[in-house]
Amino acid sequence: MSENRVWQSYVWHKDKCFFVSTIKRDFDTCAGRTSGDETMTWEYDWDKTERGKWIGQSGGVLDHQATCQCLIKFGEIPDADDERYLRFR
Repeated sequence: MSENRVWQSYVWHKDKCFFVSTIKRDFDTCAGRTSGDETMTWEYDWDKTERGKWIGQSGGVLDHQATCQCLIKFGEIPDADDERYLRFR
């Protein structure tokens, strides 16, 4: 298995845009090869349609949803154990 798109979102906080993408991909681990979801987040220039600075990496669709909600509400991704992040999980 290579990479398969699961979910991608463009979200806004005030005038700043973010691109959140979740894919299913293979991982090499000490226990062997496995597959799972990975969510990546970048700043995004809507007018130029270009990804900017990479700002986060996390797990699957629950993380995708929490990331989007945090970006919309706060304009940043709090740490995964931060109460602001946990409220969306």
